[in-house]
Amino acid sequence: MRNLLRACILIFFICSSAHAVSIDELSKTVVFLRQQSQEMEIKGDKTLEVWYRDPYSKEFSPKLTTASGTGLIVQYNKRDYLITVKHVATALSSTAEIIINLSAGQSRSLTFKWLSQQEIIKGAQWFHHPKADISIHPIAYQDRFDLLAIGEDLFPKKDIEISLLTPAYVLGFPMGLGVKEKLSPIAKGTQIASRPTSIDSPGISPDLQFILLDQALAQGYSGAPVFYTEDIPSGVTIGSQRMKGGEKLHFVGILSASFSDKTGGKISLVIPISYIWDILESSEFRKYEKGLEPKK
Repeated sequence: MRNLLRACILIFFICSSAHAVSIDELSKTVVFLRQQSQEMEIKGDKTLEVWYRDPYSKEFSPKLTTASGTGLIVQYNKRDYLITVKHVATALSSTAEIIINLSAGQSRSLTFKWLSQQEIIKGAQWFHHPKADISIHPIAYQDRFDLLAIGEDLFPKKDIEISLLTPAYVLGFPMGLGVKEKLSPIAKGTQIASRPTSIDSPGISPDLQFILLDQALAQGYSGAPVFYTEDIPSGVTIGSQRMKGGEKLHFVGILSASFSDKTGGKISLVIPISYIWDILESSEFRKYEKGLEPKK
């Protein structure tokens, strides 16, 4: 009972718009995605598995390659969903791992195959945006209070115009860091470099809008959530509570990739939250949600 109460309080903090949520609290909703696969090598007209021999035991073991990325758990209509970029989602098989933080302070490793067997999210699948680099997958772990997620109150249904050079934070797992003893996302400070804008580049649809960050980020941040800070004066009322003052964090979107030119200049592309709502409000997604409702 005590653990359940602690979980409820923590989830309230993460989901409440009136509470000045810290970046430390938000970091607990970030997950590590990892896909390990057998390394292959082409020799002539054959594709062969690559194995290595342990110099001490002399035994042979398969050589594995690891692809990784970052994701975020959000709560929508009282259910939990994993959000990441499409280019990470499509590279993950049923055996890929999702490493999550639990409300009790522990970490757990799930697989998409395990998720597919959970009755609470029966029929779970990836929901991909038709154009933008963003995907959503239902996620569950035992009791709904076990998972840590950010609520709808933390981000609006449309993109907010953010002042240029507003401080922002990215939470993810660059180069696979932060996943050893305890799942601990690496925070990176940056600044908002643009309002929603299109990118004139081959391979990027001119219809898409991005928010740019003023610097490139390391490999492994793909799928990482981006938050910006708003300064709240003391005494301002948000919801039904008077704020003590300080910084309020808002969800901006999901980091997609870095963009560079021949001069060596680099900048980061963020998928704005409006594309997430495109999926959540799509007919395909609503049909899936309706199928989870109890039969009358």
